Amino acid sequence: MSIDPKTVVRNFYSTTDAIAAGSAPASALDEVLDASLIVHMPDGTSIDRDGFRAVNHAFAQGFPGSVHTVEELIGEGEKVVARLRWRGIHTGEFQSAPPTGNSIELAETGIMRVTDGKIVEFWPLFDSLTLMLGVGIAKI
Repeated sequence: MSIDPKTVVRNFYSTTDAIAAGSAPASALDEVLDASLIVHMPDGTSIDRDGFRAVNHAFAQGFPGSVHTVEELIGEGEKVVARLRWRGIHTGEFQSAPPTGNSIELAETGIMRVTDGKIVEFWPLFDSLTLMLGVGIAKI
């Protein structure tokens, strides 16, 4: 019996939240991310599963307890589009920025391809300007 791709995507976001909360180890991502994962970053670069773990770790350290609220999932075949909100409080170092205590909320979209119950490709897109302003890396 195959797992519905939307269920896999929901599990992915709940797993990243559990890691940020400290209630799951980073290795929990292996349950939802295929070893061959390719993440197509917004800047045009790509990272593998280990690279994604590093990104996820940086967010978990900078924003412990951060959460994703899935607002909508649209699926067709192996592809799922997630529209969500990410919320966190900057209480740890993030990209060399010391904690500010700022509460940050971002709009996020994720497009994922799911095969055999695991995510094999991921195209994340989020409001990086709001994030950089919130941690003090960017100024207007």
